[in-house]
Amino acid sequence: MPWLAVPYADEARRSRLNRLYGIQGIPTLIVLDPQGEMITRQGRVEVLNDEDCREFPWHPKPVLELSDSNAVQLNEGPCLVLFVDSEDDGESDAAKQLIQPIAEKIIAKYKAKEEEAPLLFFVAGEDDMTDSLRDYTNLPEAAPLLTILDMSARAKYVMDVEEITPVIVEAFVNDFLAEKLKPEPI
Repeated sequence: MPWLAVPYADEARRSRLNRLYGIQGIPTLIVLDPQGEMITRQGRVEVLNDEDCREFPWHPKPVLELSDSNAVQLNEGPCLVLFVDSEDDGESDAAKQLIQPIAEKIIAKYKAKEEEAPLLFFVAGEDDMTDSLRDYTNLPEAAPLLTILDMSARAKYVMDVEEITPVIVEAFVNDFLAEKLKPEPI
């Protein structure tokens, strides 16, 4: 490796870094800025998805398209997942554009308080990962379907409406953050 790395044998330093950055397994690639602030803890996923490193240093995107490589992030905490009806990029792009302003607003609010945002935001199209997630969480095949999934709490919150608008998404997120929603078990 041409970059600085903690030798595997240096258990004390590895242990401190694990606690500092919340590392739970290897391999893990965390990208820091020159001041030592974390840019992403998903460096491994980013390298796999951006082999030419065109988006380096991989600042987090407010809304991710659910894929095999980033599905592990569903375990990091509550996630808003908007399921859409099509594999067509146009449908996914429209869904991202719908929830991105809300995601950006939430992220900015918590960043101003120097806290991590309490939600990750995903759009899930029609693919094997989406099917697996629906099966695991016992979600209907309906689309669009707005959900918040909290894998660690084994809870789901489902917004059952025919049309999803920014107002509906924002109200759903705000109700979740205010703990006004009743969870269903996963």
